[in-house]
Amino acid sequence: MKFYTILASSVLLSACMGEVGHVSTDGTDGDPVATIGGAVAAPVDGAPLSGESPPTREEAEAILDRVVALYQDHAAAANPAGTHKISWRIDWDSDAVSAHVLLKPGEDWIVEVSKGWLTVSSMTTEVFALTMCHELGHFVGGFPFKTSRSGDSAGALGTSIAAESQADYFATKDCLPRLWANEAEANAAAFAELDPSARERCTTAYSDLASQQLCGRILLASLQTGRFFEEQAVLQAPREIVYPQFDTPDTTEAEVTKEGHAPSQCRLDTLVAGAVCSVKATGTGIPGFVPPYGEYSDASEEAARPFACQTGPGARPRCWFQPDSVATDCSELGEQACVVEDGAHKVRYCDMTSGVTYYTCLPSEVCKTSRDGFSDCYAPDVDPDEGSF
Repeated sequence: MKFYTILASSVLLSACMGEVGHVSTDGTDGDPVATIGGAVAAPVDGAPLSGESPPTREEAEAILDRVVALYQDHAAAANPAGTHKISWRIDWDSDAVSAHVLLKPGEDWIVEVSKGWLTVSSMTTEVFALTMCHELGHFVGGFPFKTSRSGDSAGALGTSIAAESQADYFATKDCLPRLWANEAEANAAAFAELDPSARERCTTAYSDLASQQLCGRILLASLQTGRFFEEQAVLQAPREIVYPQFDTPDTTEAEVTKEGHAPSQCRLDTLVAGAVCSVKATGTGIPGFVPPYGEYSDASEEAARPFACQTGPGARPRCWFQPDSVATDCSELGEQACVVEDGAHKVRYCDMTSGVTYYTCLPSEVCKTSRDGFSDCYAPDVDPDEGSF
């Protein structure tokens, strides 16, 4: 039986950032699995803004219980009704930094977390809650979806995996407001920690004090999570750490909506947008989950439109979301091909939602295409089908 695994590890959740394109087809018990992302082995020292420590086992389990309970009715209502439920498990034997969701037809929607995820130095109870809301967002966050992971099985699954940044948006727009709605004291304390300009984002977005303070707590958690994303991204691809900030928004504009992980600043911008968007999802439906299920279509975008802010500070940032974008036609270009430009060999990729991208081979390499259509960079004396000449 085929099932899909969306792995949102520290790599995927932060660099999560430059989308990690690793795909493994090594399953368990003979089942093929699609794994997107990876894991990192060691934390980077970082100072959590509030000085909180990682959640204890009891705290982590309580948070997962609460987050899952918030959306159990969504799973129960999903097609075919009454056949799905959301469950969670923590692998206390794994030091990998990993959190991911599993979808299997006719069975549970599963959130799975490793011990390593809980013990990263910059992990806090607030970051853990936000990232678990992100994982739930893959199930119920809706359009835009990971179209490359949808297909004919989406209807049987009862949902389609939401794109990475959409899961971020859902986490702060819908999930955390429900999770923390009645925690007035903690909300007020977090609101007081913010500087005046950050608090103004919330006082502008909401008219009542309780909503403003809840928004403030979500902003503070978003800033902590942005730091967490950045530190994990640097572990994956070493470079200077540049922590995302509220007042340094990502000004890039995607040509088409991106399904994978955005850079850490773009992710923080998305979390902030969710926090200040007053348009909350209602009902138990998956926004935009209409035929053709899980596809990037006008029908899907239109069906999801009432459940998100379309303009203003609460709208999804253009660094990853491009409304009314047109899918790229790859029918003539093909998914992969070798090209030579100015003497440099390159692999050209074409994807309906990511557009056309290029990978440049090293000066000592040439691009070759195997008989099965796979293009890659090789040493000149290597035959992609036979090995060495």
